[in-house]
Amino acid sequence: MKNLMLSTLTLFILILNTKAQEVKNIRYFDIDNKEINKSVFDEKRSTNVFLDIPGDSSNHRKLINREEQGKIKDKTKLLLLLETASNKEIDSLKPIVIIYHPGQDSSNSTGNTDYIKAKHKELKTALLKQYKIKPIYIYAEITGTGQYGSSINWIKDPEQSIKKHFFKYHYPSGSFVVIDRNGNYVSYLGEYMTSAILAVTKKMTE
Repeated sequence: MKNLMLSTLTLFILILNTKAQEVKNIRYFDIDNKEINKSVFDEKRSTNVFLDIPGDSSNHRKLINREEQGKIKDKTKLLLLLETASNKEIDSLKPIVIIYHPGQDSSNSTGNTDYIKAKHKELKTALLKQYKIKPIYIYAEITGTGQYGSSINWIKDPEQSIKKHFFKYHYPSGSFVVIDRNGNYVSYLGEYMTSAILAVTKKMTE
């Protein structure tokens, strides 16, 4: 019994030492995949212009821009998936605004729910008034969506298409993407302001 306890304790200490060594040996990279030191990494990360994601190895951390731009290859297919999932027709000539919920995390499990509900009501009203569109609310995991209120119709990400196209990682709190009539898009990764969605939508219609 004594030998078993000793072996267990030794194994536990070995695991702790291994974890500590992994933390100590973390390597940091900028958006161009150039290695930088931790202080530079932390300084850039604190500006809120960047997020960090896992790198090529378990002990790598890499910075990415929070705002990404691009063009989807097959907008028609994506549109069909969204229409089928929502059971609603989507006007392909107008911008498509998607609010994405990755699942519950420390960033979206707290906060003033009344404020969140009010801001999204404001968003829906503004989009309807200015562009005659409604935002599409997509979730990867349903947990944590309750804070938005019962008036929002959440749709499960069809074939994980939104995740594959725009949100490959679990970015904190949630993200959004706006797609224009030609398939060009602007996405914003991580916690956002509803005013940012309106600003991007305006930009995508100019």
